[in-house]
Amino acid sequence: MMNEQMQEMEEVSKELLKLLAAGGAGNLLKRSLDKQEKMFDKLLDTQLTAVQLVKDLLATEEKVAQKVLAGEEELQSSLQKVQAMEEELRRAREDDTSLRADSSALRRELEELRAELGRLQDDMEDDAGVVHSATYMAQLYYKISRIDWDYECEHPHIKGIHHGPAIAQPISLDSSQLSRCFVSDYLWSLVDTAW
Repeated sequence: MMNEQMQEMEEVSKELLKLLAAGGAGNLLKRSLDKQEKMFDKLLDTQLTAVQLVKDLLATEEKVAQKVLAGEEELQSSLQKVQAMEEELRRAREDDTSLRADSSALRRELEELRAELGRLQDDMEDDAGVVHSATYMAQLYYKISRIDWDYECEHPHIKGIHHGPAIAQPISLDSSQLSRCFVSDYLWSLVDTAW
């Protein structure tokens, strides 16, 4: 636009020179000078407008650049947050997998313990039957023999008290010196068989 105006001014100046060289009229010269002055004013206004537009454009570019930089910073911050969340999610998944494995192992161990407990209960029930049977046998033997055993004496000694019909008689035998048969016969000899 400025180049056009400069060319137009050159043409006007050339025409003025032609008119002056031809000895032309003063009116034409005055009109041409007025036209040239208007064109200079217009050119000056155009230049001022162009300078203002360039300043406004630079200010707008600077604002846009700042917004772009702020947007990039916000984008980087958001990307870092996303990466941190992804890492946290990955760790949570690993923890979940680990907890599931631990839970499975604990369940297996619990099932094994339950099975062992079931076996122990069965064994205890079997043992309880034996204990009840042994208790019954001990009580029956006491009712028949009337012997209170000293369970604190050391092996191979056999000690106790026989509660006979008339008196209580202590028992003290060394089973390392006596045969089993003799010990058994002796103890049964204390029992009153007249039932």
